[in-house]
Amino acid sequence: MNTKLKIIAVIFVSIVMSACSSTPTWEGMSQTEISQWKQAGFDPGAAQSWSKKGFTAADASAWRNGGFDLDKATDWKDEKFTADEAMSWKAGGFNLNEAVKNRANGLQPVQAEAATSK
Repeated sequence: MNTKLKIIAVIFVSIVMSACSSTPTWEGMSQTEISQWKQAGFDPGAAQSWSKKGFTAADASAWRNGGFDLDKATDWKDEKFTADEAMSWKAGGFNLNEAVKNRANGLQPVQAEAATSK
């Protein structure tokens, strides 16, 4: 093999190897968890990201189906809202800060909307 061809072969192998090593995997998940994430429509990278933030496949699916990305879902979850509760507040036109404040006053989305329109 000539030198030029050897260099090209080494570069090609290096690219292939680095691409393989940077591809997200299902590492650290049981077969049951992998099955649940796949069934919920998540690829390995997304599943790992949601899982690292403390979401199960079912929870992540509920949040995503409710229109929340990982960052927004995490913000709402950190304030102790479920996906259904967050969707109700969001549908009522409330942002997270407003939802937290109104919930602290014992209100629900419909009640909070009525109270603020008086």
